[in-house]
Amino acid sequence: MTARYGGLALSTGIVLAIVAALLFPGGVIIDPVDQTDFPLAVAAMGDAPALTHTMAFLTIVAMLLQIFGALGLYHLASGQAGLGGTLLRFGVVASIIEWSIILMATGMRHFVTHLMQRGANAPDGSELQLTFQNSALAVHIDMLAVILAFIALFPIASMLVGLGLVGRFPTMNVFKVAAYGLILSGAAGLINFLVAMYASGSDPLTFLMVNNILLYIAAACLFAVGVGMYQSRSGLTEQVSPSS
Repeated sequence: MTARYGGLALSTGIVLAIVAALLFPGGVIIDPVDQTDFPLAVAAMGDAPALTHTMAFLTIVAMLLQIFGALGLYHLASGQAGLGGTLLRFGVVASIIEWSIILMATGMRHFVTHLMQRGANAPDGSELQLTFQNSALAVHIDMLAVILAFIALFPIASMLVGLGLVGRFPTMNVFKVAAYGLILSGAAGLINFLVAMYASGSDPLTFLMVNNILLYIAAACLFAVGVGMYQSRSGLTEQVSPSS
């Protein structure tokens, strides 16, 4: 029953996280802006504070659900002997850490929006308004530095979880395909991150777009894993032999 609840939480959390990302001001749907233009991104949040707060809170709920789902997956991994079980447990721990990073960054995003609200209520052109706006920009930049840790950890966590899950399925099915999808998206994400770090003269927006695409692919794979945890006959919730 723990696996079923965990699978439901994981799948639901993935859906909520995607909805929040798509509807976030300055994101894909609502007034899209260049996220590498920091003042413009901060202004987009300040222009729609209610929606920003709502989507940020939705992100927090989504991360908590995903963490709960990961704990259910860790419970399954505890019954899996061999290297596969070890990799899966390691991957679950890494996933919990990366989602905890998003929780921290989302709290900072709430504060950025609050500062922009305070600035909007200050007299136009006043020093107080400028102080709030500059403080919001400073917190936003710090937030992006925190998110960079998530971007670095996401590929590693995805590959570990995928490698740990592959051995649970003796035959090819949608869940094994999802496990391979986690491995491939993680590997591509790691390459993208390393190239972005060392190719300083390249356009960072391109690497961010690639990373976002890979995140959506990994999210779809994790959604399938959550469905597999919920379905007791999927093979994911069955014990595997020590040779796996």
